[in-house]
Amino acid sequence: MNYPKVLVVTMGRINAADTFNNGLLLRNLFQCWPRENLAEIYSSGDNGDAGFFGRYYKLGPRDRRFGHLFYKVKTSAYESSMQRITVSTPVNSEKQNEFSLKSAAKRLLVDTGLYELIFRPRISKEMNAWIQEFNPDIIFAQGYCLTFTWLPVMLKKRFKTKMTFFTTDDWPSYLYSGQHGEIKFFMPMMRRIVKSATAKLMAAVDVPFAFGQPMSDEYAERYEREFITLSHADNVKRFTDAVPIRSHPAGTFTILAVGGFTKYRWPLMLDVNESCRLLNEEGINVRAAVLCSAIDPEGREELKKAQHIDLFDDPGNDLLPAYLKGADLLLLAESFDEGRVSAIGLSISSKSHLFMFSRKPIIVYAHPSTGVCKYAEKYRWARLVTKRNIEMLRKSIHDLLINTDEVERLVSNADEVAKKFHLNEVNQNHFLESLTNNPD
Repeated sequence: MNYPKVLVVTMGRINAADTFNNGLLLRNLFQCWPRENLAEIYSSGDNGDAGFFGRYYKLGPRDRRFGHLFYKVKTSAYESSMQRITVSTPVNSEKQNEFSLKSAAKRLLVDTGLYELIFRPRISKEMNAWIQEFNPDIIFAQGYCLTFTWLPVMLKKRFKTKMTFFTTDDWPSYLYSGQHGEIKFFMPMMRRIVKSATAKLMAAVDVPFAFGQPMSDEYAERYEREFITLSHADNVKRFTDAVPIRSHPAGTFTILAVGGFTKYRWPLMLDVNESCRLLNEEGINVRAAVLCSAIDPEGREELKKAQHIDLFDDPGNDLLPAYLKGADLLLLAESFDEGRVSAIGLSISSKSHLFMFSRKPIIVYAHPSTGVCKYAEKYRWARLVTKRNIEMLRKSIHDLLINTDEVERLVSNADEVAKKFHLNEVNQNHFLESLTNNPD
């Protein structure tokens, strides 16, 4: 098999093992690749392990205009953010003023994207030599910020290579749009710059991929070219071979939720808690288990107080199939926040296919305009609750714990969708064939 040498140019390092969505996606996608044919240029996310790719280059001061100042500002802003989150003892007014100044600088420079204009990327002689030594056949771009939208185009022009593009998130529609509370004064200017940079990236791409059919359709219309569809994928044998692990003892129904619980997700688990309380009053012994890869501090405290919820640490990707198979019902909670929904209308949760492979009934609790809700509605692989309503949620949980006919129908549909779109070998072969068969 002819595996081209791929240079991945993306923000977060692809580590040998972590639970970040992009890491799981790319490790599956490049699973069969010779490691010496894979390299990455990245800016953050190094967890200290050996890494999944054969070689790495981390952006440093020499790789940005005014780079030494950039990393000083970046470190200061990061430390300010972390101190504001972690300080639990009183601090003096001088320190508080210092934190406020750093926070204001972060909001002005980082959150608005102005720092990307000031500290634009450049190809240093060190980066140039490193890339020449690797000698890539194709550059793999993902975007997500202006730096990693500009840099792949610069590299393609310098090294005369092909370029591919694959993102799981419609970042061009919301980057620096003010949807996450950033200062909006610079938003019109930044949005024009994002649109221009994205158009240049798309024009330079030789092999364009999209994440799921809704994104393929939208991007084909938006960028006036055809996109090749890929999906999250996994090895079904991991699930068939997994021995179920119960989160609760026999006699107690388990509703399982998994992943990162941001401010948009953890409040929905309180709705689950209330639904469980009502079902227990009806004589149905049911509890929710939450496997957290990350959670807001406020959310952790609130869920700890919830009478019918048990919090567990993330068991890791290897053990996750066993926990999914050990549950009675799987819950995919996304968001009902209008601002957040507009940003994830083409996104599909990285847990969707894992839930499908587990052969357990699934409830999607989310706004109807979210990508995961539209996906579940089209292929009927889950019971949908598209309004934030405890009674509707309670009834859906009740039905799927009692109605075996509906459970069998949903599980069968989910199994068909998983095998059609989410098998590792299908996506890997499609990806490789698209890269190698696409003419220069």
